[in-house]
Amino acid sequence: MTPRPETTGAGITLSQIEALVAVVDHGSFTAAADVLGISQPSLSRRIHTLETALGTQLFVAAGRTRELTDAGRNTLSAGRRALGEVATIRAMSASTRALTTGTLRIASLPSLVAAVSPDLIGTFHRRHPGVRIDVFGLEEPEDIIDALRTGRADVAITTIERVPSDLQAEPLPSQVMVAVVSEDAAGSGMLRREALAGRTLVTLPRGTSIRALTDSVYRELRTTPARVITTTQRDSLVPLAVASGAITIVPEILASSAPRLGGVVIALPTATERAVGLIHVPAAIQNPALAEFLELAR
Repeated sequence: MTPRPETTGAGITLSQIEALVAVVDHGSFTAAADVLGISQPSLSRRIHTLETALGTQLFVAAGRTRELTDAGRNTLSAGRRALGEVATIRAMSASTRALTTGTLRIASLPSLVAAVSPDLIGTFHRRHPGVRIDVFGLEEPEDIIDALRTGRADVAITTIERVPSDLQAEPLPSQVMVAVVSEDAAGSGMLRREALAGRTLVTLPRGTSIRALTDSVYRELRTTPARVITTTQRDSLVPLAVASGAITIVPEILASSAPRLGGVVIALPTATERAVGLIHVPAAIQNPALAEFLELAR
């Protein structure tokens, strides 16, 4: 059994909490040190000093990596909340509405990082260049919800069909879904059942919103795919479908590359849209950067 560090009564500092969060979020001590702009030995000392102050071990060796102990996971959750509160206080006191400083952390589904966020983030940054913006993608809506609840993200760009009651949604323009096929497979300008017969479907795994909408189109046309090529890479859906003589159903903005690849965009028989928007945790005292970002989206 690894001995527990002795408790010295030393105070816990924000830099120690930041070190813990950075190691977890960026996957290693080396990457965390680089993000924080310190040496790896300095980061290791911060973690060790935090363990000593708490009187418990936060990490255990697991092969070539380190994993959080139960105490580490509890400390991480509390630390995220503490850093979030401090960041809000700092942003409010330092910039109020002028927003000359501060941080805005944005989580997004990968398919929406390029499709939805650039205009919003670009406008916000031009108005408030002093605010640090961190954007990261998460594959599953459940992971995005967790990032908001644990304080890893201030706001999320995601689908909003089902939003938990403890979170608040701000709708954005819905995404129109279309089909993409290769030129030699194109028929009329409307997707019909016979166009799907014997054709391979290129799509995302089950559980994603794009896959759910795709399945609903097949159900409406009372057919099933002859074969399915599944990929987790949203940007590859259109190229794969065109190259394979297959079909894919994607948001219209993802289909924009089809013509130059030799593909054709076809409308769906019934208008099918993906509801997207911003989700955040309601707060009486809100990060001014988040408040301004939400206002831009309304």
